Amino acid sequence: IGTIPMMITGANPFEAYKIIIQGSLSRPIYVKQTIKIAVPLLGCALAIAPCFKMRFWNIGAEGQITAGAIAATYFALYWHDKLPKPILLAIMFLSAAIAGGFWAFIPGFFKAKWNTNETLFTLMMNYVAIQLVAYFSVVWENPKGSGNIGVINPNTQVGWFPDLFGSKYALNIIIVALLTIGLYIYLNYTKHGYEISVVGDSAGTARYAGMKVNTIVLRTVFLSAALIGLVVFRRKVVR
Repeated sequence: IGTIPMMITGANPFEAYKIIIQGSLSRPIYVKQTIKIAVPLLGCALAIAPCFKMRFWNIGAEGQITAGAIAATYFALYWHDKLPKPILLAIMFLSAAIAGGFWAFIPGFFKAKWNTNETLFTLMMNYVAIQLVAYFSVVWENPKGSGNIGVINPNTQVGWFPDLFGSKYALNIIIVALLTIGLYIYLNYTKHGYEISVVGDSAGTARYAGMKVNTIVLRTVFLSAALIGLVVFRRKVVR
């Protein structure tokens, strides 16, 4: 489909896609940048899958990532000198998951309680999260001990992902790979996964079978958004 407008304008679509491939894979530095961008996008797509399988159209991944980022950033900024690095990183993980899950739980609750439109609700929540970032960017502007503007703890690297196998992105790739396997098992071989499928096919059928549809919706939305909140973790936490 993408070739059609190119051909209409007289461009060579094969040359265009050749340039795209060259710009993303032809040199090691390009491959690294492609992986850097692709891994969190893939992680987000995987995390949102349970909602979509349930036919809960969560369009608020950006806001859920942002909520997770705000929570993790708080601990990276103000607890970096109070906790050991592994414990701090674990707390950042947990806080990002809870914040991301909570951000989606709000539209999920309204959907379950009053059958509101989750597409518009989750989309609008994105803009609220963006404004919160704008607020905290001022409140947290280069606080004591944070180092350079835009990078948190650059000297101590507290709250940063460690290198693995000599790569800055290896740990990210491993986490997304484990997420892929885990979600596949969860959706296809667990009771919760079966319930998600039934609710997605027909909420009425699920109720007739004795399933607590509202509970399933809220649980799935929270879990999905909690995983989305974790996508914020890369090589380092930046703001």
